Amino acid sequence: MNQEGLTLVETLLAVVILFFLSSTIIPFTFNMKQQIAIQKVQAHAAEAAFIGAMKYKRFGQSAGVQQIDGVQFQWSYDENQVCVQYDNNEKEEELCV
Repeated sequence: MNQEGLTLVETLLAVVILFFLSSTIIPFTFNMKQQIAIQKVQAHAAEAAFIGAMKYKRFGQSAGVQQIDGVQFQWSYDENQVCVQYDNNEKEEELCV
């Protein structure tokens, strides 16, 4: 670097480095946000299973629907386990506990 400022080569090198860093960080953060959203829905499914188990124990209710954060969880009690069906990113999933 000289006293007058940055040369063209130094400026291009800085731009290339910034482009490289941003092109690797942006997809990483996008994937991380997707994984967090999936884990959040799975945690809500576990919560719905717990609520279903409590309703079965207290009231003898063997099936029901629980809505958490706009997602509908359908739970049922069969043979000593609670199963929860729900949509996770337009894909039907089931969690049995």
